Amino acid sequence: MRRLALAALAALAACNNDEGPRPGFGSSITTAPQGTSSSGDAWTSTSTTTSTSSAEDSAAASSTSNSSNSAGSGIPDGGTPPDGGDKPPPGCMGKVDLVFSISASWTMKNQQEALKASFPDFVDTLETQFAGFDYHILVPMQGSGVWGIPSCKGCVDTCPTGPEDYPCGAVLEPCDTVQGAGITFSAGWDASNERCDLAGGHRYITSGQPNLPAAFTCVASVGTSGGSRVAEAAVSTLTDEINAPAGCNAGFLRNDALLVVVAIDDVWDEKSAGTPKDWADALVEAKGGDADAVVLLVIANDIDDPDSLCGYEPGGEHRLRTWTQLLPHSVFGSMCVDSYDGYFADAAAKIKAQCDVFVPQ
Repeated sequence: MRRLALAALAALAACNNDEGPRPGFGSSITTAPQGTSSSGDAWTSTSTTTSTSSAEDSAAASSTSNSSNSAGSGIPDGGTPPDGGDKPPPGCMGKVDLVFSISASWTMKNQQEALKASFPDFVDTLETQFAGFDYHILVPMQGSGVWGIPSCKGCVDTCPTGPEDYPCGAVLEPCDTVQGAGITFSAGWDASNERCDLAGGHRYITSGQPNLPAAFTCVASVGTSGGSRVAEAAVSTLTDEINAPAGCNAGFLRNDALLVVVAIDDVWDEKSAGTPKDWADALVEAKGGDADAVVLLVIANDIDDPDSLCGYEPGGEHRLRTWTQLLPHSVFGSMCVDSYDGYFADAAAKIKAQCDVFVPQ
C-alpha cells in the first residue's frame, strides 16, 4: 500500500513542472548507479500557531511564550495512545528522523535565514528531552534533473549570471539532481555553493556529525534559484526506492524512529503533485499506518486567515494548512514573525509526547 501510494505521487510529479524564474524538473530516478556514492531580516509581527487539540498541547503551551493555539482549527484530536497492554509502550528511545523541506523560491531568503537561526535552540531542546538523542536530518532536493543555475552550466571560472562564489566546474554525484534525495551540494543565489561535509558519507546528517549547526546551515542553504514544491519533495524522501540499500537516502528512514517533517514555504504549494490528503496519507504510510508516529510542522504565509499576520487575502484552499489539519500531531505557523522559535518549541513538545507513546514497527 505504501509503495503504491508513493509511486502514484511520483507519477504525478513527473507531469508537474515549475514555471517562472525557477527551473523545471522531470526525472523520477531514486537510486544511484552502481559504483557511485549514495551518500535579509525576517518578517516582523506576532507569532500564532494552529495545532492539534491534544494532550501534548499543554506541554507546548508551557514551553513557549510567543506562540498560541488557535481555537476551532479543525485539526483532529490525537486520540488515545496505543494500547501497550500491561507494559508501557517502548517509545522511540530518542530516535527521530527529521525532514526539513525548504522552498528554494527566489522570495525565500528571509524564511531560510529564520529557519537556520531557530535550528540550534530546537536541537538543544530535543537533546535536553531525550537522553542519547539519535537523529537523522535530511533536506530533500525539490524537483529532478536540474542543479544550480541553468544559465551557468558549463562556466569555467565565474558565471556572469550567478553569484561570485558560484561553483563553476563542480563535479556532481548522480543523486545531486534527484528529487527527494538529501541535499549535500546546492548552488545558486544565497546557496551554500559548496559540497557539505557530512559524516558517514550519507546524504543526511547523523548524530555523529561534528559541528551540527554548521552542517545544518550548509544543507539548509538551498538558495533562491530553485524549486518550490515542499510537500512533493517531503513525500519523495520517504519512498521505498530512495531509502533502499542502493537508494540515494539509504538508511535514512528507520522503522524504530519517530518521523518529523518540517515544511517551509512562503506560498500555498500549489505546484506539488497530489492533494493534501495524498501527502498526509504518504507520511502515515511511511510509518506503517501509524499516524501517532508522525509530527508535522508547516511554516507558510497565513493570508487565508482573517487574523493573518501577513495580510488577509481570501482565495482558494491553503493546501499546506489543510495538510496540517489532516494529521493529528501538527503545528501550522505564520512565516510573518521575527522568530520561528515558538513554533519549534510547540513541535518539540509534540515530538516528546509522541515519542513516549511510540510503538516501533
